[in-house]
Amino acid sequence: MLIEYIEGNDLRVCERKSLTAVLDALIYLQKLYWERRDLQNIGFGFEASLSDRRTRGEYLNDSDLEQAYETFLQLYSSIPRTLCHDDLLPFNVLIAKEKAAIIDWEYAGILPYPTSLARLIAHGEEYEKAFFHMKQADKDYAIEYFFEHLLKDKGINYDDYLRTMDYFLLFEYCEWIMLGNKYNDTKSERFKAYLIKAKDLAKRIVRNKAY
Repeated sequence: MLIEYIEGNDLRVCERKSLTAVLDALIYLQKLYWERRDLQNIGFGFEASLSDRRTRGEYLNDSDLEQAYETFLQLYSSIPRTLCHDDLLPFNVLIAKEKAAIIDWEYAGILPYPTSLARLIAHGEEYEKAFFHMKQADKDYAIEYFFEHLLKDKGINYDDYLRTMDYFLLFEYCEWIMLGNKYNDTKSERFKAYLIKAKDLAKRIVRNKAY
C-alpha cells in the first residue's frame, strides 16, 4: 500500500482553475488507457459496472425514464472505454499547487469514457451553500474542455458526444430516483428534485432525437 499525504482542497466549492487541474489529471489518465480493453476485467470491471447500471434501471417506475435509460444502457456497451474513476465526486479530488490528485479509487476500471466526467459535474448546484457548488457555466466549460483536449483527437463527433453526455448525466440523476423507489423514500426533497431533473433531461433527449 502506498500512502501519500497531500495538503490541498477538494472541489466541493468549484473554482475554474481547480476544475481545470482536475480535468487535466483525468484527461492525462484517459489518454494513457484509451481503449485498453485487455485490462477491462481488472479492478471494477466493465461487466460489474454494467450489472450495477442495469439494476438502477429496474427502480425508475416511470415509462419515459425507462425508455431513455434503455438507450443509455445500449450506449454504455457501445462507446469507447478508458480508465475511469466510477465515483469521481468533487470530494474525491485534492488540488494543491495548481495540480490535482484523484483519490479513492475503490471503484475504477476500463469503462465508457464519459463515466468520470458525468459523475464529477452532475451533482453540482448553483446554490452557493450546496454540498457540491458548481455553476452551470463551469459544467459547460468542463464538457467543452474535455472534448477539445481528449475526444477531438479520437475522432468523436461533437454533437454525438453532447448527446452521449446527456445520457450519462441522466444515469447520475437516476441514482436518487432508484434509492427513493427502492427504500420507499419518494417524499424526500432530494428524490423530488432529482425526479424533476431526470424527467426534464429525458424530455430533452427525446426532443433532440426527433430532429
